[in-house]
Amino acid sequence: MLKKILGIAPKLEEDGSYSPSKLALKIAVPLKTDYKTSSYEKYQGQKKKILVIFTEQKDMIMKNGKRFSTGNHPVEAILPMLHLKEAGFQFTIATPTGKPVIFEMWAMPSEDKKVLDFYKEYKQRYNLYLMP
Repeated sequence: MLKKILGIAPKLEEDGSYSPSKLALKIAVPLKTDYKTSSYEKYQGQKKKILVIFTEQKDMIMKNGKRFSTGNHPVEAILPMLHLKEAGFQFTIATPTGKPVIFEMWAMPSEDKKVLDFYKEYKQRYNLYLMP
């Protein structure tokens, strides 16, 4: 009870999985990244797409048997793709089973326009699954 009041208890989601505590999110999830538009010289070679393979798994089973709500970390996935896109590359997005990509929405930098715009563009294009 005290952990919940202090915001240090993991959050129990509707589906029975757990996501990080309020304190963990406040400490570890920035509202903005340090991404800055670069002045890349556009790639001029033969136009080929970069294959990006994501997970479609939402939960990770912990040692104690509980499920941790996870997926693809938006910053770890989107920032490299932003740089590559600016350099003139395109993407083919896939998952091992063909199911929709799952992002850790609790880790989305909610005030980072570039990251959010990129996510929205690709969400529409590839029907990315919005994980709560």
